[in-house]
Amino acid sequence: MDLPIGEEIARRRKHRGVTQQELAAFMNVSKASVSKWETGQTYPDITSLPLLAAYFDCSVDELLILDSQLSPKEIQRIYQLLKDAFQTKTPTEVLALAQSFTKRYYSCYPFLLQMGSFYLNHWDLLPDVPVEGVPKGQTYEDALMEAKKNTYLKEAETLYQRIMDQGDSELAQQAKQIDAYCLLMRNKPEEVLAILGTKTLSFLPSEPLIAAAFQQNNQLQQAEIVTQSAIYQYLIIFMSLLTNYLAMLTQDEEQLEKTYARGLALSESFQLAELHPLSLLNFLAAGMVSFAALGKESLLLQALTLYVKTLEATPEEIVLKGDDYFNSIDEWISELELGSQIPRNSGSVKKQFLAIAQLPPLFEPYQEKPPFKELFQRLSNLAEQVSNSQRSDSHE
Repeated sequence: MDLPIGEEIARRRKHRGVTQQELAAFMNVSKASVSKWETGQTYPDITSLPLLAAYFDCSVDELLILDSQLSPKEIQRIYQLLKDAFQTKTPTEVLALAQSFTKRYYSCYPFLLQMGSFYLNHWDLLPDVPVEGVPKGQTYEDALMEAKKNTYLKEAETLYQRIMDQGDSELAQQAKQIDAYCLLMRNKPEEVLAILGTKTLSFLPSEPLIAAAFQQNNQLQQAEIVTQSAIYQYLIIFMSLLTNYLAMLTQDEEQLEKTYARGLALSESFQLAELHPLSLLNFLAAGMVSFAALGKESLLLQALTLYVKTLEATPEEIVLKGDDYFNSIDEWISELELGSQIPRNSGSVKKQFLAIAQLPPLFEPYQEKPPFKELFQRLSNLAEQVSNSQRSDSHE
């Protein structure tokens, strides 16, 4: 990463009214060395930085123009830069860039939280790692992906542990929960239970109290923003719980169908296909897998039809946003850690959802069967469009 130290040395030297020769004499170097510093051809030796900082009466960080903390907007910008980098740089270059940012802002805990999210959401796109033996019954490709997942999720866990040790209580709580998710992905259930406990605790959400306080203070707009943003978050969380529940119910067909029907009704009521298509797609994917496993053809067809329709309507660039019901949350969304962007590149997300609906052997008996054949063809066409779009973006 380029450092603008040369420009800062020149600015401070001129502000003091000293010549390059005078600064060189103080630093016991040649005038040519100072000139090269200021033009960016070379950097001062690291051991010279404290002396330079003392000469200009500033800190080393000020000399390097390094602020150890980032604003939310700066975090969003860096995260977007890293996501976009996969389109133009090699996985090794992207990893080096991510590691460089992490080292530079290692004391900015909100940023470290998002860098953990970066590893969590992009481990499969990062460089391959050595595979130490292939377990019996597993292909080399499967072993490679498992090794990559473990390597990069451990990187994320290291960052989360630092936040839990050093960050404030709110950040530490977030880090603990995402750390547990990483452990779950690495098949460490006992460690998850050790971190989070084994029972659901009763809780009183703070949002209704905050909204009521705003309302009593006659700050009605703020009360509405807090209430709407809370409903929005709990809606997405509730859909996620229903999605996980669907995957548990292959031994209870009646409960499975009830859960699917209620989740679908909730989705339709809040127009999730437009508001938050990812939560609906996850829910439908879980339903499709369960229905295919149980041979429930009519329900599978219903879920697959909505799945294809939702994927086709999902825009190229997926962003978080309100709608005509959640009409007061856009400012709140803009202030989130990542703003309106989703954690992973939109094209990669769509490819994942397309793969879910095409690859599982559970769907093979339906591939050539009307009307499933037409739906799978539409998915194939969409997959080709996404791939062409990504190739076009990478060449721009």
